[in-house]
Amino acid sequence: MGLYIWGKLAGGLEAAAADARRLGATRSVRVAIGPTWDPSGKNDASPLDVKIRRADYRALLAAFPVVMLTAYDAASSEKYKYGRLDAQRLAAVSDEFRRFTLELAKNPGRRIVSNWEFENDCPAQQWLACQEYYQARLDGILEGRKQAKALGYPGEVLTAFEFTIVPGFSGRPSGLVEVATKLKGLDFISYSCWWSIGAGAGAAKVSQDFAYVVPLLRNFASGKNLTNRLIVGEFGEYWNMHPTDERMKALAAASIDAGAEYLFDWVLYDQPGNKDEWGRDASHFGKYTPSRALTPQGREFQRWFQ
Repeated sequence: MGLYIWGKLAGGLEAAAADARRLGATRSVRVAIGPTWDPSGKNDASPLDVKIRRADYRALLAAFPVVMLTAYDAASSEKYKYGRLDAQRLAAVSDEFRRFTLELAKNPGRRIVSNWEFENDCPAQQWLACQEYYQARLDGILEGRKQAKALGYPGEVLTAFEFTIVPGFSGRPSGLVEVATKLKGLDFISYSCWWSIGAGAGAAKVSQDFAYVVPLLRNFASGKNLTNRLIVGEFGEYWNMHPTDERMKALAAASIDAGAEYLFDWVLYDQPGNKDEWGRDASHFGKYTPSRALTPQGREFQRWFQ
């Protein structure tokens, strides 16, 4: 059970790591890395293998046995969203992820390299281009793992495919169904589960929903000869609407009982100014305020972890 570190970080990654541990989340965190977001608040479009060598990322990796990384490369420049990448560009993507994997493997710990919600990362009309890009990422990680093993590096680097639309969802295609089933080299599937959290549902209904959806996803994956190891990659709710933790405890308990291996709560800090798709204030997901004071939900989580 861990926290997702994201957004405007008042004290950078080292302070974020300390705040996650102060909550009691001492085993795992999730964090982004890539050219379009930086925890320092400054621009850094370095390749992944260069960026992960920075002192702040190294300190974060050293602080937690498990770190899930939402990773995007500099080599693709996100051009896969607009058209198919040529062979040279795909090779550059693979090589950047190979080098990134070698850097991650140099130190002990489990590192899970993932994308962000596939259906939101990739426009539906570009899914073939995205599939080729995602496979290039995976190919690079697998090659990096082979090289790391040959070199005797102690770290474990695993892969995940994150999606947010489940099989059979009405009106939107599922990246799990259409793309993940065609990929080679996945260790986990990761469900960003916002569509399964009913806004008005009580704890009993949330528990029932996740006791249903987690086996549905794992059984679907098994039936397609895909890994059925499942991460709940993002879950959460507005603390100003739901100040206590009963719903989230029910979600986590049901997911774990049904076989989820990791869950990552969104998000460590409130993000002032954020809006959701309905235009509502979306700043109240945090366990801390931007000044690093515990929110009502943060106090609930702290008691929960303890």
